[in-house]
Amino acid sequence: MKRKHPPVLALHATSKGFGFVVMSGPFSLVDWGTRQASTDKNAATLRAVTKLIDRFDPHTVILEDPTQLSRRSTRITPLYQAIAALCHDRSIDLSAVSRKDIHRCYATIGALTWQDIAEAVGHQLEPLRALVPKPRKPWQSESRRMAIFSAAAVAMTYWQLLNPEGS
Repeated sequence: MKRKHPPVLALHATSKGFGFVVMSGPFSLVDWGTRQASTDKNAATLRAVTKLIDRFDPHTVILEDPTQLSRRSTRITPLYQAIAALCHDRSIDLSAVSRKDIHRCYATIGALTWQDIAEAVGHQLEPLRALVPKPRKPWQSESRRMAIFSAAAVAMTYWQLLNPEGS
C-alpha cells in the first residue's frame, strides 16, 4: 500500500503524559495511543516522543499552539519547546494549531464541546469509533483516551488548514 502523504505525528500533552496519532493522510490513521509519565514528566514525555519519531519518521509534528496555552499547566510550554527543539535538530517540520482553529473547524459540523469533537473524530476515523469516551459526569476525571481524540482533532484541523477546499 502506497502512502498518499508523508506521515504526520500529532501530540496532545496532559497532566499525566500525552496522547498521539500518526496519520498518512487526512483520514488515514496509522497509529494512536497514550503514554503515561509519572516522574520527571517532561523528560519521560520527550523520551517517548523521541521513540515515536524514531519509529514513524514523520514529516511533520503537530502540536497545539504553545503561545495559547494559558489555561494549561505551566509544565506544558517548556515541554512543547523541547519537542520543537527536537524537531529542529532532526529537520522535522513543526506545525501549531490553535484551539480556536480546532473549534472553528469542528463548529462547521455542530461539534461545540470537546466531547462533541471527540465524537466527531470517532465518526471521521473509524478505528477510533469504539474508543470515544462516554460523556463524563461533573465529578468524574477526564478519560485518559480523550488525549487521543484531542491529538486527532489537532491533526484533522491541520489537514483542513492545509487544504481548506477539501480537494
